[in-house]
Amino acid sequence: MSIATAPAVAPDSVVPPPSAARKERLLSLDIFRGLTLMAMVLVNMPGDESHTYAPISHVHWNGWTIADLIFPFFIFIVGVAMPYSFAGRLARGDSKGKLIRHIVVRSAVLLVVGIFMTWYYNVMSGFPEHHLSNIRIFGAIQRIGLCYLFAATLYLFVKPRGLATLSAVILVAYFVLLKFIPPPGHATVVLEKQGNWVQWVDLHLMPGHLWHDNWEPKGFLGTLPAIANMLIGVLTGLFLRSARPAMEKVRSFLVAGMVGIVLGLIWSIWIPINQNLWTSSLVLFMCGMAIVILGCCYYVADVKKIKWWTKPFVVVGSNSLFLWVVAGTTDSLTNPEHIKIHLANGQTAPLPLVVSHFFAQWIGPTNGSELWGALWLLLWLGILTVMYNKKIFVKI
Repeated sequence: MSIATAPAVAPDSVVPPPSAARKERLLSLDIFRGLTLMAMVLVNMPGDESHTYAPISHVHWNGWTIADLIFPFFIFIVGVAMPYSFAGRLARGDSKGKLIRHIVVRSAVLLVVGIFMTWYYNVMSGFPEHHLSNIRIFGAIQRIGLCYLFAATLYLFVKPRGLATLSAVILVAYFVLLKFIPPPGHATVVLEKQGNWVQWVDLHLMPGHLWHDNWEPKGFLGTLPAIANMLIGVLTGLFLRSARPAMEKVRSFLVAGMVGIVLGLIWSIWIPINQNLWTSSLVLFMCGMAIVILGCCYYVADVKKIKWWTKPFVVVGSNSLFLWVVAGTTDSLTNPEHIKIHLANGQTAPLPLVVSHFFAQWIGPTNGSELWGALWLLLWLGILTVMYNKKIFVKI
């Protein structure tokens, strides 16, 4: 983890002149990253989890909502940023050996941070799964770290055509495995929570270290198509950095994104869009959506230079992983074991639940619950704005 002081790309009033810029950045990418992380806070931190808006609640298994866009989008964004970050390092004269060491160290840090977050959350929430004998090994940050390790290494040594071919091979092979080959000990293919290849691999690699019910939604095998997800982001970043005219990039993004969405929907006829399994249809569909949204942000902010609305998203996007880690860990402090709100019946309740029930008296239980998430987001937006103005950027 490091703290940088170089300013990110931001609206006109805070953008340094080109000669002063130390690192090539894309305003639209910071906007898209910030938008994704804002959505994550709203999705993950309602006041009352039993009362949430359906569009920002994860689906139980097959299908998708806005909530299910967030994680695939973030993995895609990490890929898009890669050509920009590595271009700066190569321009400074870093060797590939030095870059490999950077990749390994950063991936290891992400894995350690992810495991710590899991342990910390379980301890603060009173869950028993926090000992070394049963601690959850995989998680969202861990998957990002593993994807980064492989995608960044491949980016250094494989040409774009090879990256595209490898992504296609991964998605097709993963589809064939899940759809047509039963796991050992199973007579038929299963695409439900129990009995699929994803569960079988995790049960044999990490017995006793899964999320719950002998199931890990962010385990080992599903990381393979997630790597393809990130490689598509890398290819998108390479295209953005190319010398093609800006409007050609915009048109290509809209066409390629729509093609990805349509192909993902068609593929879902044979294998459903499912984030728990990270199916191949999910990768095409989500990457298609991400490319369209990034293309729209690029057109408005980078091509048309309409920037008056961008600063809140840039503020969040420039410290995105920091927000993910710190907001997630501090949210568990509102557990009733640590912030005890004494009720009239003598029991205690977590602060978010108490506040959302207070709001529910005027605006209803669902609106009250989501208002807590909005207030939590505003709190962190304020903190990140202060950090941004002071040029404090925490890199993980």
